[in-house]
Amino acid sequence: MDEQVDEAVPQRSRWKLRKRWPWLVTLLVPVLIYNLTVWVPVATKLGEDDRNSAASVHVYRSWLVHPNDITIDLMAVNDAATVDLSRALFQAAEALKGREFGRVTLARQGKAVFVMQGTDFAELGEAFSAGENPVYLLRTLPEKLYLPNGEPAFGTWSGGWLGVLTKQMEDLNTFGPSWAAGEMQPAPAS
Repeated sequence: MDEQVDEAVPQRSRWKLRKRWPWLVTLLVPVLIYNLTVWVPVATKLGEDDRNSAASVHVYRSWLVHPNDITIDLMAVNDAATVDLSRALFQAAEALKGREFGRVTLARQGKAVFVMQGTDFAELGEAFSAGENPVYLLRTLPEKLYLPNGEPAFGTWSGGWLGVLTKQMEDLNTFGPSWAAGEMQPAPAS
C-alpha cells in the first residue's frame, strides 16, 4: 500500500507542472521580448567594435520588467581598462539614444555598483553620437554617477582648470576598477 502512495505523488506533481506550463510560457515570452528591445540594439552596437571584446556587457530592463529603468551589467572583464568600460557605456548610450529612462544602473554580475539618472544617460548618448570630445565625456562621467543608496559616488569639482582636471581624472581612475570589481574601490594613491 505504501508503494502505491509513493508512486502517486510524483505523478500528481508532474500533472500540476503540465497544467501550469502554458501559463509559465505566456508570462516569460513577453518578458523576454520586452528585454530584447534594449539588449539587441546595444549588443549590435558593441559587436561592431572589436575593442569591446575586452569586456562582456549585457543590457536589460531592471528587475526584467521595469518600464523606465535599465541595467547595464558587466558580466566579464578580461583585460578591460577604464577607457574600455567607459567606451562600452558610451556606445550603449548611443545605441539607446532617443529613449527615455528614469534610471540606469551600472552593475557587476547583477550587483548594482553605480546609478545614473536617465537624463544624464540620454545626454551621454546624444553627445557621443554627435562626436563630442571623448576626453571631455570621460572626465565628466564620474560626476554623473551615484551609489545605489543615492549618495553621489564622486564629487563635482570647481576651481582652476588643472586642479579640476586632476580630480576628475582621479575619479575616472576609481570608476573603472570599482565597476570591474563590483564595489566602490578606494581612490588610487597620488
